[in-house]
Amino acid sequence: MFTQFTNEKNLTAFFSNSGHFLMHYMAAMYFTIILSLQKAWEMNYEKLFELWFPASIIIGLCSIPAGRLADKWSSPGMLIIMFLGMGISSFMASIVNEQYTLMLFLGSLGLFAAIYHPVGIPWMIKTSESKPGIRLAINGLFGGLGASGAAIITGWIISNYGWRSSFSIPGFFSLLLGILMFLSLKYKKIRESNNSSTQKGIDDKSNSNIYAVILMMLPMFVMGLIYNSVQGIMPKLFEERMPVILDGKIELVGTIVGFVYAVGAVSQILGGYLADKCNHKLLYLSIWVVQAPLLLLIANYGGFPVALFACILTMSGTSALPTENIMLSRYASNNHQGLTFGAKFLVTFCAAPLGVYLITHFRETTGEFTYVLFSLSFAAIIACISIIFLPNTGNKMTLRLLPNKV
Repeated sequence: MFTQFTNEKNLTAFFSNSGHFLMHYMAAMYFTIILSLQKAWEMNYEKLFELWFPASIIIGLCSIPAGRLADKWSSPGMLIIMFLGMGISSFMASIVNEQYTLMLFLGSLGLFAAIYHPVGIPWMIKTSESKPGIRLAINGLFGGLGASGAAIITGWIISNYGWRSSFSIPGFFSLLLGILMFLSLKYKKIRESNNSSTQKGIDDKSNSNIYAVILMMLPMFVMGLIYNSVQGIMPKLFEERMPVILDGKIELVGTIVGFVYAVGAVSQILGGYLADKCNHKLLYLSIWVVQAPLLLLIANYGGFPVALFACILTMSGTSALPTENIMLSRYASNNHQGLTFGAKFLVTFCAAPLGVYLITHFRETTGEFTYVLFSLSFAAIIACISIIFLPNTGNKMTLRLLPNKV
């Protein structure tokens, strides 16, 4: 059984999926930690939220160099650096006593977290022998569970051990994974790519479609804006809109936020299945169409409905990711996969600072999040329009859930 677990295929999946889980966990845990820091440091929510601003910029800006280093050097090697760097940064954040020092180590955490997406996603595709949609869906499931776990686990760690442990405990696991992956690479248990794998539609440089890659940057930017903004405000939004249900308890806030992201994460399995079966462009557009109305519903409701609409929004957004990644991979040339995905996550995570600005601006001027959600809804409409002009990726199958009869 141990031998089966340690074969190359399983180890590659383990480190890639663990990296996706931990990256999203450590990029989201601070939004729940803020609720405890408000009391411990006697600071207002807006000031503490702004401490994440440098990290949100760094995660985006460092995506392209991280992807290019993976193309030129080693994808597994870059992921090892990510694990070790995130672990050390999180440990250091757990011992600070001053806001600007915390901002420094949050920025360091963002620097190493920037590595995963432009490196880990192409690595998954390069080592995939067949059905990249379902493999990306499973990988995406772990990323979604990371965001979910960041809310649930962080809330319960704070309640039982304090906010410092909510940094140090995940930091320990990140360091441990970095060491294990280093040993696996050293003893050739994992490798750069599966040479027998094929990537339909991206076999050589001539098959790249620069126009499509550039056009896809708009919906990816908007998705990043929606994801990062909603992820940032959700704990506080639920705390304020569900006072009777949550009663101001951080662990309950974290649990319901975590549940929303857990359900959203599971929806990627369906998204991956459809990505292997359906016309990519039509599927991608169909998922995007529901984003704007859902954001408007969240802006106008409280109590249980706000959690329900947030859950559906998260499900629709995350289920689009396998299709989005396959489309981008097929539009890009084979020898620039890391660079292309680096550009994607530069755009995606550079939307986060705009989200921070919208949140802090409207929060300070109106005392609520309604106009933040209105702005995101308008952006979603623009994204839908841009998707209409994307070319097909070569998948000729129509949108259907059942196969044709024989």
